[in-house]
Amino acid sequence: MKHLFILLIIISIIGTSCKEEVVIPEIDFPDTITVENIAQNPEGIEYNKNDNTFLLSSINASPVLKVNLDGTHTPFTSGDAFPLSTAGLQIDYDRNRLLVAGFNGLELQDGDPSTKGAAFLRIYNLETGVIEHDINLSALAPNASSYFANDIAVDNDGNVYVSDWYAKVVYKVDLAGTASLFWGNTTAIPGGPNGLDFQPDGYLLVSVLNVNNLGLYSDFGLIKIPVNEPDSAKIVTISDSKFTGFDGMVLKDDGNVVGVTNNGTSPGGNMLIELSGNNNWESADVVNSKAITSSTTVAVTEENGQYIINQDFSNSAKETWTIERIEF
Repeated sequence: MKHLFILLIIISIIGTSCKEEVVIPEIDFPDTITVENIAQNPEGIEYNKNDNTFLLSSINASPVLKVNLDGTHTPFTSGDAFPLSTAGLQIDYDRNRLLVAGFNGLELQDGDPSTKGAAFLRIYNLETGVIEHDINLSALAPNASSYFANDIAVDNDGNVYVSDWYAKVVYKVDLAGTASLFWGNTTAIPGGPNGLDFQPDGYLLVSVLNVNNLGLYSDFGLIKIPVNEPDSAKIVTISDSKFTGFDGMVLKDDGNVVGVTNNGTSPGGNMLIELSGNNNWESADVVNSKAITSSTTVAVTEENGQYIINQDFSNSAKETWTIERIEF
């Protein structure tokens, strides 16, 4: 009888506990986040859902920066053997990794034709920011005129893909850290690969473009590349004239792609554009577009908020930057 009484008490406690609701606080995402005193010149932005922060890369070869929603910030990455400029960022939540595209920005701007820059994949622990792997990709394309590791995507198996805008290739790095040349652009659009993302059905979507002597996009388009058969890459048909090429781009949870155009003043201008694919991205339509402040790329939060980093290409030492929410 004594044991039955104790059992009834335990059941009562469990029943009461099960009725208690777990209240998850709502996150107040601001329209604008002002980031001051960083001299960072960020080219890439990524939202971290684990702690509701934004990560910013640095053309100035500073550490990747962690920015809170109130604009306060701290250096995040550490342990690098040498500084590199950084561009695209990609979080791999399944493997607790921050993937970073690194390049030698000083060599690309020194005016010396004998210096070609470099392309690196840097992998950091997502919790601590400490570097775990540093992989030089440049040797995979020895005949390239120069190198600019630009953006990053990761597939279902943890393989990492890095676009090199100047070398006009996409590199692949498997989970063991083995790097290979995944794709070179032989399509009818001769642009270099820039923004890219992985579609879970098994293919990359890659923005290709060049910039002409007027600072405007040329040779732009979107390429679909099956990860198991990259030689079968195809141009995605986009007939809408509002699409004038992407710099950074992100695949959203609903399957659409949202990307940034920073195409000088015309044609195209500075725009955030959303594409919806048809027939597994054999073609695509522009479903939303909006004029924005000059930017390079976009990050998407869990509640589908779209945030751009306002870019000032004329002042690499600028100390105040804004992260701006864009709604169509």
